This record gives sequence, C-alpha cells and structure tokens, in this order.
Amino acid sequence: MILDTVINKKFAAGATTLALLLSCTLPAMSATAAPIPKPKLKIPDLVKEVSISTYVPSSVAPGKGLAVNVIYPESPRYSEGAPIAVVVPGGQRSDGLATTTHTAQQGFAEVRFAFPGGGTEAFGSTGDYDSRGPICQIALKDVLLFALGKTSDYQGRTIKQLVPSPVTTNNVGILGWSNGGNIALVTMGKYAKELKDLAWICLFESPVGPLFYPGNLGSALDQFVNKHYREGSSATGQPLVDWRKIAYQANAQKMPGEHKKFGEPEIEGVVFFDDNKNGIWDETTEFALSYATDSGVDKQFYPPEATKALLRFHVDPGGWLHIANPEEAENYFNERDGSLYVKDICEAYPNLLVTLVGTQIDHYQRQNDHPHIGYLYNAFLTKKIRFLCLNPDPRYVAKIANMNVGNFVDNKVSTPLDASNMDAHMEPEGIVPDYVYTEAAVAELADRRRNSAYAELAKAPLIPYPNNGTEAPPAPSASVPKLAPVIRTPHETPEVAPSLDESLEANLEPSSRVPIHAPQSLPRITPKQAPALSAPVPSLAPAKQPAAPVSTVQPAAQKDEEGQLDDLFQDP
Repeated sequence: MILDTVINKKFAAGATTLALLLSCTLPAMSATAAPIPKPKLKIPDLVKEVSISTYVPSSVAPGKGLAVNVIYPESPRYSEGAPIAVVVPGGQRSDGLATTTHTAQQGFAEVRFAFPGGGTEAFGSTGDYDSRGPICQIALKDVLLFALGKTSDYQGRTIKQLVPSPVTTNNVGILGWSNGGNIALVTMGKYAKELKDLAWICLFESPVGPLFYPGNLGSALDQFVNKHYREGSSATGQPLVDWRKIAYQANAQKMPGEHKKFGEPEIEGVVFFDDNKNGIWDETTEFALSYATDSGVDKQFYPPEATKALLRFHVDPGGWLHIANPEEAENYFNERDGSLYVKDICEAYPNLLVTLVGTQIDHYQRQNDHPHIGYLYNAFLTKKIRFLCLNPDPRYVAKIANMNVGNFVDNKVSTPLDASNMDAHMEPEGIVPDYVYTEAAVAELADRRRNSAYAELAKAPLIPYPNNGTEAPPAPSASVPKLAPVIRTPHETPEVAPSLDESLEANLEPSSRVPIHAPQSLPRITPKQAPALSAPVPSLAPAKQPAAPVSTVQPAAQKDEEGQLDDLFQDP
C-alpha cells in the first residue's frame, strides 16, 4: 500500500531540520537585515521526456501480454547507446506504468511495466495479479529478458528495434523502488541462469529482510514505533523482538479502509502487543502488527516470526480462520523476502554492482537504526559482493544537482559502516528530491560497469553527461498508447510511489526460511482475477526518521524490564 498523506511530510521534516540548523548557527540579524529565505528543494532542470509503449509476451499474461513503456533520451549516455534501467515499482500495487525516476535525464532508457492484471483498461497487462508472488516474478523476468535484448515484443521487435534512440543491452540494471527491491532480488535469485547478464542493481530504501515489509517494527503508517524491537540488532543479521506480550483481538481492526483503497481484502482482527495485559488493543499506546494479503485468499499474512510467537505463547487467533498459520506464512514470505536470495545472487552474478540508497528520514521505516538498510547492506557485505556502496559517490549527486559536493555523504566502497551512527551514512533530507539520489546512483553504477571500475574513484563522474539535450526523436506510430511522462514540478519528486508497504519482521532463525527456486508450475492457490489497479502514484517526498547501526557485532546480552535475558527474543 502507498500512503499518500506521508509523501509531503518528508520534505516538511527536512525543511524543518534545515530551518532549525539555520536559526541555531547564524548570528542574530538586525531589524533591517533581509529575512532568511525559506528552505526549499533544489529541483534540477529537466529536459522533455518521450516514451514509446508495447506489449511483451509472457506465459503469465495470455493474449496481449505485459504492458511495457520505455522512456528514452534524445542523447544517449554513451556513444554505443543508452544504458537501460528497469524500474520495479514499490508498494503492493500491480501498476508500474505511472512510475518514473527520471533516469532518462542522465541518458538512460527507462523501462516501466505493469504486472499481470495491472495497468489501465486502455493499456494494461493481461493475466492475474498474485501480490508479487510467482506469477509476478515470471512477469518481471520476462520484462528483464526483453530489456537485455534476449526476447522480442508482440510485433517481433527487440528493444533496440523498438526505441528510436540507440540503446545498449550490455549495460542493463534494475532500479527497485522500496518494496520493488524484494521482488527484484527474488526474481534475480530464481532466474539467475537466464538473467546472468544483468550488470547492476540499485535499491531505494527497500524493506528487504524479516519484519520490514509490511513494516512491523514501526512504519510511516504507525503512530509510534515497536518498542519491543531491540534497536541495532538488525545490523547483526538477527532482528530481535520480545514477543512475550503478543495478543490477538478478533473484533478490532488496524487502519480500517487502508487495504480497500488498493483493491486488497479488508480482514477484521488485530495482532498486537498487550502492554497493559487487559486483552483489548489500545491503539493510542499499544503497537499493532501490519499484515500482508494475497489475491483470492481471505487471510491476514503476518511474518512467520509473529505467527510462531502466537503458538509459543498460547494465543488463539480465532482458530487460524482469518490468519495464515505458521506454515502458510512461511510459504508466503519465502516467496517474497528478497534477503533469502542474497547468497545465491552473490554467487550467480560475480561482477554485479550493488548500491543501496537511503536518506536520513526514511519514507517508510521509522526505527532510529534504519534496520532494513543495515540488515541488507551487511547481508551483501558478508557474502562478498563484487561492488557495494550505501549511497552514490557525492560527486555524481553534486553534478546532477549543480550543488557543492560537500552537501552529500561520502561512504566508502564495500566497507563496514558504523552501525551506531547510521544517520552519518544517509543522504540529507530537504535538499533535493529523492530521485536525484537514484539518478546519481544508477549513473555511477552504469559508468562503473562500462569502465570496469570497482574500486574508489579518483575522478568522478566517469562520464560527465550534460543534461542539455534537445527534444528526443518522436516515437513511430504504434497500435498501443504512448505514455509520454510529464515533467515533474517542484516538490513532486518522481512519480515513483514510495511504496509504503514494507516489513517482514525479525527473522531470528534464518535457517528456517530457505530460498525456493523457480516453480515447476504456478502457485497452488489460483488467485481470483485481480482488478487493474491504477491508483495515482504519490510524489516522492515521504516522511522519514533517524537511522541505526550496521556493524556485524552481536549486541551484548541485556536484561529486559522483567529481568529475563536474550532467549526471550528467540524465534519460537
């Protein structure tokens, strides 16, 4: 789900911080001095973007196929053509055609698509949406194969033949926006042999890992964070949650109407932490968990860690009639937790470049330690991925934003981070839109791939691409609609809906959640026909919060409020 109301809070939070800093550091002004200007986002100049649409055949989209749209630049980034960025939308929605991260502004061809059942009546994908499960994974795989130049569209055209500007299929990567990072990693892991030529992946604040999607440690949807989580533990690879007060109330509902807004089933019942032990959820003081849904299944899907805790502490969730039992939850999240595939990806893609992008006020997670960032960064680091960085080289950001390089963070490549001070590694808030950071990240990744540059850069950008192109060549007439993206105005950061559905909760027993491989057949449950979801995509300026540690050191055993040790945090 996407939280529209959160989007504008992010800019406001960054602006407030900047204003406070100014008021604290500047000398007092005389009565005649000019007032300090209000802080505002620096919006880089945007040249006109043009796109062309088509359908890509897929076994999970019978008939027309998958709706695909490609935004292309007038001037490709390289002499051999434009590198290609496949954008995987966030949230839980099926439509990514309204999502743009403006990578064309850096000379990229940007591929957008709708999962089966997504899009609009005029231009959409056929098939059934399965909430980012096996069907959606096959669809993403087929879109990636098309981007890699290995398959053709419904008229037999490769991407090179379709796009009016030159493109290069030797430099193709993924830009996973928020929850889009999970399905991107799952698909890369399952279909590694077919997708082995992918060059890089960039993930924007992706809630990859246990308990992060839906956000069960505290998200932008919640009034407060989950105080039963041990801050800093996620960076160790084992997010710790004290489940002793877990409870269930059948006749209550968390955020009624929120799921219906996105075409998902609304199911009564709340799993929460009963701090006052009265058996009744007090939404003003007690943290309630968020659930995921599956098309055609009227059950709440909570993380396996939570459902096991219900069993362990003898909590009856209504006979499991409306809540997925531990086995069902395990199966559901095994299909959707990208962290389970990190090891396979590091082995199957030996030259893969990975950049995680994170800002000081996360658009979805609310814990101070940025648990999802620390967890995923260390997962890649410990598996020795060829190239890893948290946030792009500041010289790339400065070039795009036309600002001083000192405004942006400078994290070293493939280096452990200070898990006790994660904010120091995060990009600042309220200076530029979030898509500027992802533009810089994919530009750096593609340049590094082209130059085989995996170490620290003595000079950057490697390719000083000027964003001053004239109008892109017009797309040839076609039988599918042309989706020409509109240039965003200030405060409208990309149309990249910061998916606000993210969290899989503390995985205290990683070995119990084993990656599964490409299915011989489609899911056991035949989902109902999913409606074509075309909810408007909010602008990219969501609200965020402080960060946390990323060391690989286990937190010292500590006694909790009732005097019991770490075993209380262990997975049931």
